Amino acid sequence: MATALEKIDHHLKCGICQERYTHPKVLDCQHNFCQNCLEEYYTGRYKDTPKIPCPVCLQETVLPDTRIQGLKTNFLLTGIIEEISEQEKLACSEEKNTCQKHQGEKKRFYCETCQELICNSCAVLDHCKPQHHYIDIGEASLKYKHSLQDIFLDFNKEIKGLEKSLTASSDAQQEFAWNVTKTVKAVQDRATKMRAEITSQEKKLIDKIQQIQQDRNQMYAEHQKTISTMLQGKQYSLTAAQDFIDTASESDFLSFCPIISKDLESLKSPNLPWIDPKLSYLRFSPGQRVDEINLGQLEVTADTWEKCHTCREFGKHAWFGRRRLGMVQGIAATQPGEFAVVDCWNKRVVTWSNEGQHKQNIPLKSHPRDTATIHNHDNQLVVVDDTKYVKVFDKKNKLAFQVPTVPQSEVDGTEVNLCSVAVTKDGTILVGDVKRMVWTEHRPTDGQLLHTVPVQTPPYFLAVDDCSDRVVISGFKTQEVGVAVRNGTALSTIKPIIDEKPVQLCCGIYCHSSSVYAAVCNEAGTGHIHHYDLDGVFLACLAQDLWSPHGITFKSDGQLAVADWDSVKMYHKV
Repeated sequence: MATALEKIDHHLKCGICQERYTHPKVLDCQHNFCQNCLEEYYTGRYKDTPKIPCPVCLQETVLPDTRIQGLKTNFLLTGIIEEISEQEKLACSEEKNTCQKHQGEKKRFYCETCQELICNSCAVLDHCKPQHHYIDIGEASLKYKHSLQDIFLDFNKEIKGLEKSLTASSDAQQEFAWNVTKTVKAVQDRATKMRAEITSQEKKLIDKIQQIQQDRNQMYAEHQKTISTMLQGKQYSLTAAQDFIDTASESDFLSFCPIISKDLESLKSPNLPWIDPKLSYLRFSPGQRVDEINLGQLEVTADTWEKCHTCREFGKHAWFGRRRLGMVQGIAATQPGEFAVVDCWNKRVVTWSNEGQHKQNIPLKSHPRDTATIHNHDNQLVVVDDTKYVKVFDKKNKLAFQVPTVPQSEVDGTEVNLCSVAVTKDGTILVGDVKRMVWTEHRPTDGQLLHTVPVQTPPYFLAVDDCSDRVVISGFKTQEVGVAVRNGTALSTIKPIIDEKPVQLCCGIYCHSSSVYAAVCNEAGTGHIHHYDLDGVFLACLAQDLWSPHGITFKSDGQLAVADWDSVKMYHKV
């Protein structure tokens, strides 16, 4: 016993006090220490810190709220120490090999049932078979040594596995560190090239601006010089004539009056010097995508738009199922070369070619209000109507799925008023709910509800700018258009005017290249399409005299399409 204890004794001693463990606490590194030793170690060096480094390996352990006392107690180690202490007491006694119950009897057997050493008398009286099973002490020792050896084999396998895992983890970490360095360098190299390209484009644009500035300033200078020369000549002639009138005698005045009148008449200019008012126009139109490293281009003149086509009816024979459009609202570019318009009164969505040729009707059971396109491989069409469900159609215009804008369990008990829909560049669907004053965001693949975002402007119409990811909200009768970030925080407000007065209605909106296009009107027949930047600065009026414009979109051919009450009007740049 003494020899065996000597071999394992150092495993039973605290690394701090070098004595047998007392209330051993185990750290994350699996090293054990007496509770009192750890208390003194922690208080003396690391008091009030949330971590404690191991006194042996220095690995840190996060302490629980109760600090050292809250660490796990190694009950297995406690039990081993107690058992060894008990065995030591027995070994040190004079009768260490004798039975305590039967004086003079040596313990020659081991009862496997009770797991204790017994003598002959114990075997006959207290541990008799078949209730108990005991074997010779030598046989028992050999048997249990073998059983422990089997456990040791399993432990050795686990240790080797842990060592292998540790090596693999260390190797993987080194490889990761190398990949981090390599990836950071790749990003930096790419960014350097992009910055160089952007700097080059910036210089070209600024050089062009400065050249335009120089040319136009010269034109302004020449125009102003001409005007100044004319002004000085007229002022001198007027002053000289006035002085002559005031100082000349009557005879002299009458003698020279015809000459003076003729000279003054000759100095009159029927037309003042003219300069093109468009020379003052200069704007910057940002590129659509940052990842194309295209800052954009200069607009040296304002665009002029002209109506080129009107889509109004599909045919004259109602019995063929072809009807005039009635109260068109939402409009969206769909598949390349096509667009779709919401025909509210006739409960349908109508698709057209860019040239204005009717393609297909999508019949609905309810009144549709708005539509948008998910530009993916299927070019899915999203429609909101006067129900509680958002409908998504595939490229064959068949219903793919429909989803509510609230959890399914809340549909019956929640009032909604779905008026608008927009789609972000990653396909996320945004639906405007005027009743709850929110927009909801849905996953494009299955319509799952992702977020519900409160808004300040009633979302009668929605649009998303792909460049900045800002959301633009038109409030209809609120007479304003709001610009917000994706969490709903308002950034700016656009307050359109017509004839220097606030408009009565703000209707359809569309975003393109950080620009906002808004359909606004007062009474019927006064509709305008206005162009603003995202800060609300008015840039241009694209169209006027619309009857009641609602939806706006740009088709794939670059033309502007406006859903205007009972027709779709198309405009192109001239």
